Amino acid sequence: MAERKPIIPPGMPPNPALSPGIQVGDTLYVSGQIAVDASGNVVGENDCEAQTRQVMANVQAVVKAVGGSMNNVVKITCFLTDMANYPAYSKVGAETFPSNPPASSTVMVAGLVRPELLVGVEAIVLLL
Repeated sequence: MAERKPIIPPGMPPNPALSPGIQVGDTLYVSGQIAVDASGNVVGENDCEAQTRQVMANVQAVVKAVGGSMNNVVKITCFLTDMANYPAYSKVGAETFPSNPPASSTVMVAGLVRPELLVGVEAIVLLL
C-alpha cells in the first residue's frame, strides 16, 4: 500500500479529529471543507455564495499544498443544508471550474458541523 501522507496547508487551523487532506500516491483526498477562515471564523453567515467562495478557497489551499491546481480536481461532493442555495453554490462552482469541470454530486443534509454553515465540499484530486 502506498504511504498515507497528511496534508495541512499553511494557515489552516489544525483539527485534531481530521486531516484537511490525505495524499496516497498520486491521489489527494480533500476532507469536507467548510466556510471558515484561518482564524476559525465562519465567513458569510446566511450567504451561501460567500460561504461557497470560502469553501472553494479552502479546497484550493489543500490542493496547492501538494503542488496541484483546481484543474487536478476530478470529483467533488457538495453538501447543502437547503437546496434553495443550489443556484448560489452552482454559480461559484462554475467560476471555480470554468472549463472541464470535475464530476460532481450534490446532496442535501440536515446540518453541518456548525449550525450557521450552509455548504461543505469534499474533493478527490489526481496529481499527474
